[in-house]
Amino acid sequence: MKRKVLLTGAAGRIGQFFLASTAERYAFTLTDRQEPKDTFGHPFIPADISDPEAVQPLCQGMDTVIHLAADPSMYAPWERLLPANIIGTYNVFEAAAQAGVRRIVYASSINAVFGYPKDVQVHTGMPVRPINLYGATKCWGEALARLYADRRGVSVHCLRFGAVQPRDSEMIDLEHPYIDIILTMEDCVRLMVASIEAPDSVRFGIFHGLSDNRYKRLDISDTREILGYEPQDDAFALARARSAAPQASTAQG
Repeated sequence: MKRKVLLTGAAGRIGQFFLASTAERYAFTLTDRQEPKDTFGHPFIPADISDPEAVQPLCQGMDTVIHLAADPSMYAPWERLLPANIIGTYNVFEAAAQAGVRRIVYASSINAVFGYPKDVQVHTGMPVRPINLYGATKCWGEALARLYADRRGVSVHCLRFGAVQPRDSEMIDLEHPYIDIILTMEDCVRLMVASIEAPDSVRFGIFHGLSDNRYKRLDISDTREILGYEPQDDAFALARARSAAPQASTAQG
């Protein structure tokens, strides 16, 4: 039997890609403020996660909640972050706990630790060091996750996504300052699936999410060892291949 999965933020960039990649694997219920372009035959229920009465029925009967819904802007002011990133996250966690959900997969962010110098590789055991208010809301979400795992018996995985980008992104360039924090869309799907499928014994964890880049600003050892995450992409290799492509074309001509 397919796992029943509630996907919040289903109309977002990551939500749409994840749904398209796993539409046949899970029995989804989708929610967002607006309907995704393609639901792939799965039910969609519009909801504002800042409204607890709208969230509570969504979690009933779910095995897993993937919580992607948030204001994703690194520059968003407090007034924009509060409804979705703080109140909405609490509402989702509380509704999931009340419904007896097995696992919450919480989309955290590299911004929770992006304040470390660029030449420091961040490990999951290091203190949080947000660089902006958005990152601070993700630190709060991680703390909330620890509370719900310890006190409410819900298994919660916090996935600190790097810069989630398609393989043809302009950020995948050898000269781009953020190439070392790339998480390709395809590897992001692999990470989320690994979290969903991890055994129940993995009650709580903060897991870094990057592709298998030659240099990684975030250490992903825990993610590999505990979740069995197997990234397939290397942003540096993708960038080198793209930069070499025009030269090969010219040589052949």
